[in-house]
Amino acid sequence: MKKIINRLRLYISFLRKGHGYSLFFIDIFYKIYLNHSKIIHFRDGYPVYSLSTPALFSKSSANFFTRQFYRIIQNRNIPNLMSLAVNDLCNANCEHCSFYEGVDDKSKIVMSFEQIVHLIRSAEELGVSILNIVGGEPLLRPDLADIIKSINHDLVTTTLFTNGSQLAKQAKILKSSGLDGVYVSIDASDAKEHDRIRGKSKLFNAAMNGIKESLNVGLSVGLSCCLTPEKFAEGEFEKIVELGKRIGVHEILIFDAMPTGRMKNRKDLVDNFDWIEKLIEKSKKYNQDINYPGILIYAYTTSHRGVGCACGTSYLYVSPYGEVMPCDFHHVPFGNVIKEPLYKVWDRLTNHADYNHSSWGGCKIKSSDFINKGITQQNTSSGCVGCEVKNNEL
Repeated sequence: MKKIINRLRLYISFLRKGHGYSLFFIDIFYKIYLNHSKIIHFRDGYPVYSLSTPALFSKSSANFFTRQFYRIIQNRNIPNLMSLAVNDLCNANCEHCSFYEGVDDKSKIVMSFEQIVHLIRSAEELGVSILNIVGGEPLLRPDLADIIKSINHDLVTTTLFTNGSQLAKQAKILKSSGLDGVYVSIDASDAKEHDRIRGKSKLFNAAMNGIKESLNVGLSVGLSCCLTPEKFAEGEFEKIVELGKRIGVHEILIFDAMPTGRMKNRKDLVDNFDWIEKLIEKSKKYNQDINYPGILIYAYTTSHRGVGCACGTSYLYVSPYGEVMPCDFHHVPFGNVIKEPLYKVWDRLTNHADYNHSSWGGCKIKSSDFINKGITQQNTSSGCVGCEVKNNEL
């Protein structure tokens, strides 16, 4: 009898307390990752907190949470996010590009449609629930819509990063193919300055048209901005936020400029965290205001407050040529999915001493301690499989 009474009391408690508990759980979950817990969009009826997470109650969110459970059981790192570069072509010439060498060098062969589909299947099996499609400029790939159609959208949320030049004419077909969200790169609120940074005239206006059409077809839409310390000091952050509010985007993703690619010689970007702390602090008032887009600060997410720098623990990047690297900004190949299964390369990456746990304090490549370890150059003598480490850990 006592067992029956306790079960009945549990049921009544669930009815009385469960709803509030669930809402509190959701608030805490998103607060840790995003620095806010406001709904920025309802996409196809599902609440969206960020373009960088699956919509709540969607099948891909169920896949995400289930994989975290199995991560505990297996006591292994499982990737939930993969960035996939589908091409090495670009019609812009950005001063902060981290992939300019790939755009300039045409000696490598870009993965075929069949190879990309095979990679996506392997990523789905491994546990990826969020797929970022990048380039180059991914909208210059003719079969992009077919690539998006090939994704199992019950398992994976798909987001595209683009400069927006081709977006207006492709937004509808991308949405119908299964694309969930699109980040459009806007690096200055002023059209002339944005075009100067990106090295392409009339790009700002084309991007604005692409954003408008993407909103019209029901995509979750965000701005992606690379912010330098000097631009932050000039007030560009606030201007970008106001622009985003004015044009009605759902989110603004702020990347702090990285010492990689065309900015690899900018020593002022290494161990320079004071301005980033100010950036995070300034974002709070916008995230507390429901009238503004969600503000996702990359440096917040990679700090001790969020998930930390997750390359090799829950995140990986695959180049257009099949090379598996820790992230978009840290170009050290650990293997190639054309030559061996993805799970084997991931196992090699995630078992490396410098990647088998999330690190606090922001992106690894902005830390002099990490740079001084020598894990910054690819080992060309081994066919770009692995990295050049001082203590020969690989």
